[in-house]
Amino acid sequence: MEHKLAVLEDILDAMGTVGVGYSGGVDSTFLAAVCARALLERAMLFHLETPLAATPERASFEQAAASFGLPVISLPFDALAEPRVAANPADRCYHCKRAGFARIIEAARQRGCDVVVDGSNADDAGDYRPGMRALSELGVRSPLMEAGFSKAEERELLRAWGYDVWSLPAGACLATRIPCDEALSAEKLACVRACEELRGKIIRQGAKMLGLDESAVEFDGARVFALAEEGRAVSLSDIAYSGQCGCSDVLSATVSHSSPVSPPPFMAGAAEVDVDPETGHVELVDYVAAVDCGTPINPH
Repeated sequence: MEHKLAVLEDILDAMGTVGVGYSGGVDSTFLAAVCARALLERAMLFHLETPLAATPERASFEQAAASFGLPVISLPFDALAEPRVAANPADRCYHCKRAGFARIIEAARQRGCDVVVDGSNADDAGDYRPGMRALSELGVRSPLMEAGFSKAEERELLRAWGYDVWSLPAGACLATRIPCDEALSAEKLACVRACEELRGKIIRQGAKMLGLDESAVEFDGARVFALAEEGRAVSLSDIAYSGQCGCSDVLSATVSHSSPVSPPPFMAGAAEVDVDPETGHVELVDYVAAVDCGTPINPH
């Protein structure tokens, strides 16, 4: 492992100033961590803000981005505005990856980067990944693949270095949950995200009840069960009950999506109520609210 890490650092060192496509997942986090160790003054991270990103990766990005000591540049990227992505064809990933990394490359060149890299690793070499073709066409390099790193090895080193993301489950963008040739929309993606956030909370609560790490359990729709111990499980009904009693992480999820061009509507309101201290009955006395719908349609 130490020899492989040295090879990876040599590959990165020979690139000059490096721009890293950073999503917050295990692969790009490991690559960012290595760059922070080997190229502290010659690396920067580029993050695409896209509605297709899964919630765990978003949370990981928000938690870890500042920990590397590297510049972090966030780039708005509304993948749904790309017709060949929104149509969701079989090669959607190719069009999405090409459009997204084209933005990263442009921003990286403006900031003096010699090379743009991504987190594809040796495990990806044998898979069907249309996005790899886009990266090749754009000249994006994959140093983890070049050095022969597997995801298991990345997790091992991330854990040793103290990065919580080491146990983040493997994931893919939200569009993979929708059948090919069924058009993507903000509403569909919001629904998928809400379901996955709820599923994550169920797994988290179930693992807590079993006294296990989240990576050691799975959820099959009816129960959360231990992967390594047959028969050790907790039912969904028991998890739901525990989620209502003494639980700080309520089993619910809400999701919204807004355009990067027009801001979402904003409302502020105030209510005056009378509360009966004996019965707890609440009566509304008065209510007032103001709504700002963002960009004015008729400013005159």
